[in-house]
Amino acid sequence: MLLTRNKAKTTAQQRIVSIYEEVRYRICTNRYPPETVLHEEVLAQEYSVSRSPIRRVISMLEHEGLVEIKHGIGTIVTSIEPDQLAEVYAVRLMLAESMGPYIKMPFSTETRDVFIQCAADFEALEPGDTIGFAEVNIRYMTATLDLSSNKTLSEIQQNLFFQTSRMWLLLLPEMNWKDTIAAVSDEPLEVVRRIDVNDPIGLGYAIRNHIFKGQQLLLNALHGR
Repeated sequence: MLLTRNKAKTTAQQRIVSIYEEVRYRICTNRYPPETVLHEEVLAQEYSVSRSPIRRVISMLEHEGLVEIKHGIGTIVTSIEPDQLAEVYAVRLMLAESMGPYIKMPFSTETRDVFIQCAADFEALEPGDTIGFAEVNIRYMTATLDLSSNKTLSEIQQNLFFQTSRMWLLLLPEMNWKDTIAAVSDEPLEVVRRIDVNDPIGLGYAIRNHIFKGQQLLLNALHGR
């Protein structure tokens, strides 16, 4: 009986995580843009669950700063302010520098191919395809974090990434598309170059430099407003 209960609990937890990841993905690909109101009853109906799991999902999203609960209004998708953006990027840079010792070796051909594909997918995007950009960017981020054997470090990096990634979608229309794509498509190729020489420490610093360049692109777009 205990085993049955534990299995049911595990299944319920997995369902909550699955819903959370899907809603987070919608927020971070701008399908739920800032100021969108998320209605518990609508989400519960969509996912065929009670409102209790949805409240757990909203709590997880609130913890990450992706939504906030406003009394009298409901759950609102947040935006990220420039000052907050700089603070989050500062932490992302420090964490990326720490990746090197935890990068799993040896590198596999499959790992290398993932980054080559990310570069090709960035270059194949049609001008103005912000959602497509977000989807490739998430795959690239996921691939870089999969290189690390330190799950705690990767989890923190992932949460911070999702906080900042939405700014790309808001600012891309104001950025030079060709120059931006050229910059971001070279990032996974630089990872490949580090892989090819079996340089995990250099790879960590390469990822750190990519985060820095991304920050600069966003700040330049903000200052150009």
